Amino acid sequence: MPSRRDTDFTAPDFDPDAFLDLVAADVGLIQRQKLHDILSRNANVEYLQRHGLNGRTDVASFKQCLPVINYQDVETDILRLVNGDTSAPILTAEPIVEFQLSSGTMGGKPKYIPTTARYAEYSLFYQSLVNAMCKKQFKEWRNGKSLDLRSAGKLTDTPSGLKAGSATTNYLKSAMFTDPRIEPDVSCSPIEVYLCDDFNQATYCHLMCSLTQAAEIVKFHSLFAASLVAAVQILQKCWVEMCEDIRSGTPNAKILNPELRRAMEKILKPDPQLAAMIERECSKNDWAGIIPRIWPNTVVITTILSGSMQHYVPILKHFAGNNIALVSLFYGSCECHLLGLNVRLNCPTDQVEYMIWPESAYFEFIPVAADDSHADNIAPHSTGKKTRQLVDTADVELGKEYEIVITTVCGLYRYRVGDVLKVKGFRKTTPIFEYIGRQNVVLSIASEKTDEAELNSVVHKAARQLEGTGTELAEFSSMADMLASPAPCYVLFWEITARCNGILDAEVLQKCTNTLDLSFNPRYRRWRNEGQIGPLELRIVTEGAFKQLMDSAVSRGTSSSQYKTPRHVKSPSSALEILDAAVVATFKSHANPMGNVDPPPS
Repeated sequence: MPSRRDTDFTAPDFDPDAFLDLVAADVGLIQRQKLHDILSRNANVEYLQRHGLNGRTDVASFKQCLPVINYQDVETDILRLVNGDTSAPILTAEPIVEFQLSSGTMGGKPKYIPTTARYAEYSLFYQSLVNAMCKKQFKEWRNGKSLDLRSAGKLTDTPSGLKAGSATTNYLKSAMFTDPRIEPDVSCSPIEVYLCDDFNQATYCHLMCSLTQAAEIVKFHSLFAASLVAAVQILQKCWVEMCEDIRSGTPNAKILNPELRRAMEKILKPDPQLAAMIERECSKNDWAGIIPRIWPNTVVITTILSGSMQHYVPILKHFAGNNIALVSLFYGSCECHLLGLNVRLNCPTDQVEYMIWPESAYFEFIPVAADDSHADNIAPHSTGKKTRQLVDTADVELGKEYEIVITTVCGLYRYRVGDVLKVKGFRKTTPIFEYIGRQNVVLSIASEKTDEAELNSVVHKAARQLEGTGTELAEFSSMADMLASPAPCYVLFWEITARCNGILDAEVLQKCTNTLDLSFNPRYRRWRNEGQIGPLELRIVTEGAFKQLMDSAVSRGTSSSQYKTPRHVKSPSSALEILDAAVVATFKSHANPMGNVDPPPS
């Protein structure tokens, strides 16, 4: 497998496509080498010894001895590392240098994922490759500046003496962030903005820096599309103050962080002409194409757009206009930095696919059958139950769906990430996947099971009722209300944004509610028909409610750059309290679960 050590991605003659073909030529060989490398390096660690591998590195022994696990199965071992247990190498022979924290928005509390120095090396490799691919696809990438909306959260001290933080926070506070091989000096913002752990102050300053250099900005970037949308919404709310800052050359009083304020004082110079241009564009009622109107040389926006982030694509397109490319660069997770790479950067946003990256980890795949795609369809090896046969990377089949399982350099063995992928094709021997969504169930009352992919699909179908009303769905979440009368029911929380003098129409929102209720899976409709599930409720929350949700999560340690809106909230929870307090209208379905709509009660 080619490595960073023998590849110069900055060389004028470097050809990303030729390099990708080289990687993709024999995925089976690369994967066997990867597993051998991981197992040989960690032959004596406690976890592998416990399961009887005894130094063997072949695929057959590995699969025979080691169970398929999730985080809960290995949490005890990880917490030993967090608490400073150095009695023996537990999961990996290489020293743990820090812990990645998951966002915690999927399953409640964050996960601690151990990280080694080799993980950092891989990060340098992948980001250098991605930069080379973008430079080839977008000639403007080589010049101009970037509005990069990342910002660091807080690091947590652990009893081991090591720090724990989100992947973004750990990266921004590491030496890698200032390594010119990874991060060329093209950002419009100084490092003080990235290191500010207050999302609102950091985003305000990112925007201010980009406004003062508007003609030089050629690309926008954030980890998730949600952060980009949130940034434009802050501009919508604060443009008057920003114009005054630019007109006077003085940072707003809301910039309280001393380092941040000093950095902004160096950048800001009085510019009444620029302030007038921004004021002219932002004062218009219609924000369509606001990005090219203010940043006229922007050619590309890079951010994750697949999975739950697809919800943000329409509003991003609205802000970006027709001539700015929206690009989803890669597919990754906190457990494994890079799972797949988008090798077709010019593809439409609804056709984003990723080539599995065989050097990241050893991959296996659990087939997801059509009749149990919502079920927890494989039992850990240690339970003694029949285990569905896992498929190697070289053996996946076109058109089929799989749950991905990883074995990593950082000590996770046969670990279920929880994501479902669909095979869409191959590059040489290496599969190319579409990200379908999380395997976990987000809503269930009776025996019906609704996963994230289905919830997204149903919500977007219902939201089409808003077309032509001057309003659009900005954010959503859900819950199962087990105390509802006459029966437990699904509850959807919607935050709706009005533009062009649009107003909320009760009749349209009732149609949305009915459409939601009629669009879930057949088992849901069966239980609705039999009365074991009650009529669905749609609760409209005030604008800004989901921003409060994010602020609450960030205040508890979640990185604003890595935050993902929870598509399901639990009862009771602080998230539910925030949403319930923001409800301004409630609609109950009049739909007959057999496919009709009953008249509303008199």
